[in-house]
Amino acid sequence: MRTRPARLAISAAALATAALSLTACSSGGSSTAASGSTTASQSASSSGSGTTGTSSQPSTSTGTTSGGVNGGATSSGTSSLRTQAGGTSGIVPCATSQLKATQQDASVGAGQYYSKVVFTNVSGTTCTLDGFPGVSYVKQAGVQSGNAAQRSGGPGHVVTLKPHGTASAVLHDANGIGGYDPSQCQLSQAQGLRVYPPNQKAALFIPWNTQHCAGPTIHSLTIGPVQAG
Repeated sequence: MRTRPARLAISAAALATAALSLTACSSGGSSTAASGSTTASQSASSSGSGTTGTSSQPSTSTGTTSGGVNGGATSSGTSSLRTQAGGTSGIVPCATSQLKATQQDASVGAGQYYSKVVFTNVSGTTCTLDGFPGVSYVKQAGVQSGNAAQRSGGPGHVVTLKPHGTASAVLHDANGIGGYDPSQCQLSQAQGLRVYPPNQKAALFIPWNTQHCAGPTIHSLTIGPVQAG
């Protein structure tokens, strides 16, 4: 009679243990699923944020580019102020290769010599001149004779040269000894003038067989700024 209740007790205990085991498995699976859901949600959120950031980068880059364009516009505005004064919008300075130099309108009086160094645009492109030419006498073999011309007169203005257009600068020197002591003057023979257009490093040559004071202390040769005509 004692055997049957014992079996029933053992079966009941086994059933209870199985129930507890099933409950634990169910609870663990739910926790894992929840954890997986949270991770997936975080991953999706992070991925979405990254995409937005990448999308915003071209916008930032575009803004920077726009700033650069605006910077250029500011620079262009500065140029346009110069342009309104000189009328040189989009026109580049004249290169030496675009020009021919001649000497014109020479006049002599009271021991002084005056003339104009004339630049002619021999190219097919409009260009500008602005500032002072560089001028010096040269003797045989292109060797400089005496001191280079000093600048004279006020500041110049931008001169626009259309094809075949001209601009000039006033040249002045003593006529011969021109009142200097002969030993100071050191009168020398020159073959012509070496002329650098404003802001250029290549020179033009104007043939001119003349005599001038080439002494090291003599600075009688002067050149004015480029002017229209």
